[in-house]
Amino acid sequence: MTGQNLRVAILLPAEFDLTSLEESEQQVCAAFLKGLDDTWYVVPHVPITAEGRDSEIDVVLVSAVHGVVCVEVKGGIVTVKNGTWFQYDRELKQSPVTQVMKAKHDLLKRCRTVKIDVNLLPLRHIVALPHVGTTPAEGLGAEAPAEIVFSRTQLAFPAAALDKVLKEKAPIPPDVLEKFLLLLRPDIELDGTEGRVLMVAASRLEDETRVHLNNVVALDSNRRVLVTGGAGTGKTMLVVKWAKRAVRRGERTLVVCFNKPIAGGLQQQLEGENLTVSTFHDAIIKLLEPHGFRVGGNPTPEYWRDAITDALEFHAAAVGTPFDSIVVDEGQDFYPHWLDALQRLLDPAGPRRLLMAADPAQAIYVKPWLAPDDMTTMQLVYNLRNCGGIAKLVQRLGGPAPLPSAPLGDAVVHLHAGGHREIRKRVRDAVHRLSNDFNVPFSQIAVLTTRSDVRDALHENPPDDCPLVRWEQRCEEAVLCETVQRAKGLERMAVVLVEMSGEPDPVLLYVGASRAVASLRLVGPPALAQAAGVTPGPSGSGAS
Repeated sequence: MTGQNLRVAILLPAEFDLTSLEESEQQVCAAFLKGLDDTWYVVPHVPITAEGRDSEIDVVLVSAVHGVVCVEVKGGIVTVKNGTWFQYDRELKQSPVTQVMKAKHDLLKRCRTVKIDVNLLPLRHIVALPHVGTTPAEGLGAEAPAEIVFSRTQLAFPAAALDKVLKEKAPIPPDVLEKFLLLLRPDIELDGTEGRVLMVAASRLEDETRVHLNNVVALDSNRRVLVTGGAGTGKTMLVVKWAKRAVRRGERTLVVCFNKPIAGGLQQQLEGENLTVSTFHDAIIKLLEPHGFRVGGNPTPEYWRDAITDALEFHAAAVGTPFDSIVVDEGQDFYPHWLDALQRLLDPAGPRRLLMAADPAQAIYVKPWLAPDDMTTMQLVYNLRNCGGIAKLVQRLGGPAPLPSAPLGDAVVHLHAGGHREIRKRVRDAVHRLSNDFNVPFSQIAVLTTRSDVRDALHENPPDDCPLVRWEQRCEEAVLCETVQRAKGLERMAVVLVEMSGEPDPVLLYVGASRAVASLRLVGPPALAQAAGVTPGPSGSGAS
């Protein structure tokens, strides 16, 4: 089937903004949409979690007639020398073939968590190189035979090229196909009568986020900028955009935050950029280590608060001023003298930009947190993360106003629990319903607790058929279970929030609830429902 046929492939989600992708991924998606017929779905940007790392599959091609193909895209000039892959002469940490094969296996693991029979779902993989003219007849090595390498030549006629990959056709049963499509992108729904894709939840909110942040991004023309906003107002997306713009301007750039999970997320979003992304403490320690500094034994909170910056001041001349721009995420976690220390790392001969995003309402560690003086300031006012029902709850807890056009999402539900045994039952019921009824993969569900002992008890004795992991071990086959404090700055499609105290901390409730994009379950005594402003669940109820 060529691009001349009007029965072209279907983009899923239907209103996905291809311009949000990297230029090379846009080219590949456009080639498949033009060159394949309407038995194919083209699904860009499929999130995947494996080995303690959030990642993505660039494109997944799905056809009831032909099967499934996972696509890894590599833009630019790509070469292979002695089995090692290079992009613009920069050695890649792993080959794109290895990347896509791992992602394919992780996708199969996700299928098993929602009881999809993977024997009915044949998966293949290819590598797309849109800026490479032709593929050598011998391919690009043993792991990359010519038929799985799609250069410009193959992308011009993708149907014929895919026929060589899918030598044995393996039709997918309709019920398996629909469940699999929903599993790829939890932010969409399928109209079963017509097969059309309807926009709901996260993808719609993501589109709104880009629109609302366009004007704010350009604030980085100033030297010192502070943008404040509640949970879900788009601060981290703003930080990523600022960082990329600084790199494009040729500035030596440092991106810092307080906790490791947020740093890991930023590193993923900024992968391949020529900059430094780290927690505040790791960044300073790395600068100090060449000058003999080592972290002392059994460091106290006071040590982490003051000793690192004291050492930086002592070694200031040796460390120097290695950065032109510093971008701070979750700035409310930073003490004033930490920001002063960062300021001293800026080269006086450069633009000396300090760009910061913060939510004063999430100031868990620094109380009271005061905004620095002499900064250009702006406030983000709309909640761009949470669906309508969750956003209204978050607003009652002190968060930003709901986006007027936000989709409603799932109703917030309180599940009564009076002790650890009931917590386990409620968590199990909530996770099973999210997985079985709503098709949410385990990797897009988080169980968050306001106390570490409750989290630890769940890990020691997890609910039946509900594997739980800490942040560092997150994967497709288990549900993330962490404290609210550890999860600050993160998000998941669905959150089960456990709060067992008689007097819930409104700040922790605010932080925990605002992590949920489309579904929120509250587990705890009636005081939790009262604090959240929702109807208490019946005592002893197993409903979720």
